[in-house]
Amino acid sequence: MIVRHLSLTNFRLYARLELDLSPGLTIVQGDNAQGKTSLLEAIYFLATAHSPHTTADRQVIRWGAAEEAAYPFAILKADLLRRDGPHVLEIGIQRAEGNRLKKEIRIDHIARRGIDLVGQLAVVLFLPGDVELVSGAPALRRSYLDAALSQVDADYVRALDQYERALTQRNALLRQAQERPVDPDEFAIWDDQLVPAGVDVALRRRRAVAELARLALPVHRQLSNGLEHLDLIYQPNFDAAAPASLPRSYQIGLDLLHSPNGLNRVDLEAAFRRALVDRRREEIARGSTLTGPHRDDLRFVANAIDLGDYGSRGQQRTAVLSLKLAEAAWMRQCVGEEPIVLLDEVLAELDPNRRRSLLDHISDSHQTIVTTTDVGRFDAAFVKQATLLKVIYGVVMQ
Repeated sequence: MIVRHLSLTNFRLYARLELDLSPGLTIVQGDNAQGKTSLLEAIYFLATAHSPHTTADRQVIRWGAAEEAAYPFAILKADLLRRDGPHVLEIGIQRAEGNRLKKEIRIDHIARRGIDLVGQLAVVLFLPGDVELVSGAPALRRSYLDAALSQVDADYVRALDQYERALTQRNALLRQAQERPVDPDEFAIWDDQLVPAGVDVALRRRRAVAELARLALPVHRQLSNGLEHLDLIYQPNFDAAAPASLPRSYQIGLDLLHSPNGLNRVDLEAAFRRALVDRRREEIARGSTLTGPHRDDLRFVANAIDLGDYGSRGQQRTAVLSLKLAEAAWMRQCVGEEPIVLLDEVLAELDPNRRRSLLDHISDSHQTIVTTTDVGRFDAAFVKQATLLKVIYGVVMQ
């Protein structure tokens, strides 16, 4: 798939932008705070209906738009070319009742829901701060998995939404139980929703991580000049060791096809439900659900060393780049289309050998957009094959 044209109205610095984009490689050069990263953000927003930088849609609306119009708004539009032909994606942000904002999504000029974006535009985004995926809090890694899976798997979106809704209600009930007696049947109402959705979320994450690990391994070998062996390890929170009938190695999210005891979904759900009951007293004391995929983790291990704890900054960045490039190959398998690769200041903190390996890897990509403050960081041969754009405070020039 290719974004052939990007149209922005009142998005970040862009009062109005009409930009044709080429297949293959595009390098966007500009000083800091000129709007080059916002171009990548806009394409990601069109794919996911969310910004990678903020959870508040109000922050992506251009400052001053409210004074120039009857209401603050932003409009993002992309003309796409996929294997099945041309398509148009459009997302508008406008004022709803009171001071709230609402998003309106249109696919081929027809109003749609957020879940209908799944598979329409697949993107892989690398930001400088993504190095924190390795060394930061587990919530960052869970969010990464959720964002990646939500682009390609509508069933995952539904399961995650059900899980998060049930989790919110169950946590509220746990806090109430600190103040008043709660009938176990009240917990059962939310457990009946939490358990099957949680098992589905964990299983789909586990399968995705296994495939990403397989695809990241050769990429990381190339980027590290064959010196490092990368493994991605999914660490589920829930260990069902308590039931005597299950092995201590059993965890929710274990690939059922390779389970030595032939555990099925019914077994998984029953074990998860028992764990919730067993920890209820502790959960009431804390006012929070302590068991389930909302507490899972993903670890990056190279040559048997946990990079989150002991890796250098360069090693951590290389691991994330390997993951992102593996994600592109994984998305291609999932949706049958080449995703768009968006790389923001990708060469920072990489040594010359890793820079050359990375540039070799992305030079043949279907559509890749790279931002930089200095084109001189790239090899001349790499620049020669690219379309060059320059951004100066919200104005894009070729």
